[in-house]
Amino acid sequence: MINLYRIGIRYFLIMLLMLFVTGIWLLLLHASFSLESFTNYYVEKSILGLLEVTTPHLFSMGIVIFILTHFLSLNKKNSPFESKLTLTLFSIMLISNFSSFLITQETTYLIWIKIISTFLFLLLSLLSMSLVLLRLK
Repeated sequence: MINLYRIGIRYFLIMLLMLFVTGIWLLLLHASFSLESFTNYYVEKSILGLLEVTTPHLFSMGIVIFILTHFLSLNKKNSPFESKLTLTLFSIMLISNFSSFLITQETTYLIWIKIISTFLFLLLSLLSMSLVLLRLK
């Protein structure tokens, strides 16, 4: 692969990693470290407030998945694992975003779906990034 592509891909992955770190930081600033404040953050939002959060996240997370999976497909030897990883990453992204709408005063236990799916999205994205980096060598 041409070195310029490798440089561009590495810079993208560094910027994506920085985006993940700032996203976690901003979430913790808004919702604090306690489960109660994290739950209250979503319970207190109106439908319009949830849409204002969900819409840009759906777009940006979809773009991230699109670019990562295209980087993974640069090699012509795609494994079934990578195809399943892509589908899982997309499904987890949808669950992470739409689970916010299900959290109410009566269903505060659903915050665990939001937390686990967000954590899984980050882990699977990091796994995809590491697979892309392994392909660059």
